[in-house]
Amino acid sequence: MKVYLVRHTSVDVAPGTCYGQTDVPLRASFQEEAEACKKALQDTGMRFSRIYTSPLSRCTRLAAYCGFPEAERDERLKEMNMGEWEMQRFEEITDPRIQEWYNDYLRVRTTEGESFMDVLARVSDFFDHLDRTSGPALVFAHGGVLVAAQVYAGKVKLEDAMKALPPYGGMVEIDLPLPRLHPLMLAGTGSDVGKSVLAAALCRIFLQDGYHPAPFKAQNMALNSYATPEGLEIGRAQAVQAEAAGVPCHTDMNPLLLKPTSDHTSQVVLNGKPIGNRSAYAYFRTEGRDELRREVNQAFDRLAVRYNPVVMEGAGSISEINLKDTDLVNLPMARHAHADVILVADIDRGGVFASAYGSVALQTPEDRKRIKGIIVNKFRGDLRLFESGVKMMEEICGIPVLGVIPYYHDIYIEEEDSVELSLKQRKAVQGKVNVAVVLLRHLSNFTDFNMLEHDERVNLYYTNNVDDLMKADIILLPGSKSTIDDLYELRRNGVAQAILQARRNGATVMGICGGYQMMGQRIADPDGVEGSISQMPGLGLLPTETVIEGEKVTRQVRFAFLSSEEPNCTGYEIHMGRTSAVEGETLTPLVRLENGETDGCVVDRKCAGSYIHGILDNPEVIEWLLAPYAEKLDQPQLDYAAFKEEQYNKLADHVRKHLNMPLLYQILTQND
Repeated sequence: MKVYLVRHTSVDVAPGTCYGQTDVPLRASFQEEAEACKKALQDTGMRFSRIYTSPLSRCTRLAAYCGFPEAERDERLKEMNMGEWEMQRFEEITDPRIQEWYNDYLRVRTTEGESFMDVLARVSDFFDHLDRTSGPALVFAHGGVLVAAQVYAGKVKLEDAMKALPPYGGMVEIDLPLPRLHPLMLAGTGSDVGKSVLAAALCRIFLQDGYHPAPFKAQNMALNSYATPEGLEIGRAQAVQAEAAGVPCHTDMNPLLLKPTSDHTSQVVLNGKPIGNRSAYAYFRTEGRDELRREVNQAFDRLAVRYNPVVMEGAGSISEINLKDTDLVNLPMARHAHADVILVADIDRGGVFASAYGSVALQTPEDRKRIKGIIVNKFRGDLRLFESGVKMMEEICGIPVLGVIPYYHDIYIEEEDSVELSLKQRKAVQGKVNVAVVLLRHLSNFTDFNMLEHDERVNLYYTNNVDDLMKADIILLPGSKSTIDDLYELRRNGVAQAILQARRNGATVMGICGGYQMMGQRIADPDGVEGSISQMPGLGLLPTETVIEGEKVTRQVRFAFLSSEEPNCTGYEIHMGRTSAVEGETLTPLVRLENGETDGCVVDRKCAGSYIHGILDNPEVIEWLLAPYAEKLDQPQLDYAAFKEEQYNKLADHVRKHLNMPLLYQILTQND
């Protein structure tokens, strides 16, 4: 845990005067010095959870100026007591003990006062009893206290103590060891209750409080996936949570990923690599579950050694008792991890009391004890109206409600589930660059368009309506889990013809991954990787052809865009297929990878495709895409990296404000 300590500003005391606990005045330069202190604190970027001050006015005044008038006053933070020597000039002190003090100020006390070791003892007592579960903390104090704090933290040797005396208005930072927190699992009363976003919020809160958290979901089902730095595949939600936690994503965070290929079948990705397709019936049989259970347990164990805490996410409802014997992700996983379980209930759906009570009541006595609290999520309206509801829920469930989290509209976190697409814009508007994403049946990785969606110059909408497509300035063909099937559907419903007409009318058309494959002359699937259709003509917009292959390409990439020499752009690839130029045609690549390979194809200023997911997260690419519509660009360019960081912090602030964090920390540290 980080503790920041600020020394008071310069005092209005004659040079050579001995003072310690006397409440002396400050110099007229206080405001100028205090403003510098305030800026230095702001520059740390920290959100201080606890603020303390010496009760002497030279510290309380600075604390108030810096925005903390309610800082907790603590006698242990006073300067050294100089006893009978207070406010005397050193040269006029006749006490014979002063020479002893000069020789060993560490251990010799001033007459009727203290030694440095006495100061160190009370400062040590302050830090020994400081709650270290949530941080960082801020302390306004005196030079002697700041020196003692550095000795306490092992930052300065005792014999070198006074060499560490900071100037007036100076600041020092010390690190105190944090307690080991229990793993925490967010389990749900159902699907889409907000577990993923709350997990991201807690990852960021723990990071802000000085911990080293990491996310974990044993088994995830999603089309929206992401490539790790090692070139392996995990669910997008865990990649987002890792970003919120400030750590690189890893397959241990999501060792088992199911990617639906139909209503009854999913591709199974284990430890980042596909191991085949399974029907739901075959997957949930008890045979073979021990191997998968062993793999996910081992992944958690590896994470638990490296991170503190591990923020776990369950899947769906914890009350599916018919799947209890084959469950890998909910309470059985919590038992293996010795995790504290927090139940997340969605009040927006209605029936929150029944869903919360039933979820607890249907567990075995052992598992019921593991559920330590409830979070009521997605509340709309006046929170005071649910105060009695909180008490009722606690009474019937027998566990505390840790918080009621209001629904929010102004925080944007990348979604994983395609159900979120129903909430997105669906129409063209006037005065902005209209960007239409073709709404495919098997659309994947729609997070490719998040940066554009939040760019104020752009109106991005999802549609498969031919009239709305014709109104678009730019048409984006997204990735697909079943490219040939989606291409067949585009031809059947008239969308393919609308895209071609829009291109003839001057619209930009760009494809990503499966969309890039569709834009070529043809797609072949000779081995039946995707299904029974062995070949399908493409849209004919690019001089390319694609062969679907069984081996999946997954990797993160750096690349130079178009004529750029420097590989300043980033993205990732997840695809099954190889795309090349049609015989007799010349292919102009869209990008050049850092390793010298090329990717994609560009025909002209308004027609291109690429395998790279996240290509539209790069400002250089965005500006190229929007440049033909310069007359509509009257807003500044979006800094997407800064935007995402702002959203994670806003989410953490929102959840922290409505969650009983002291109680949560108590749960995560107490012995059962």
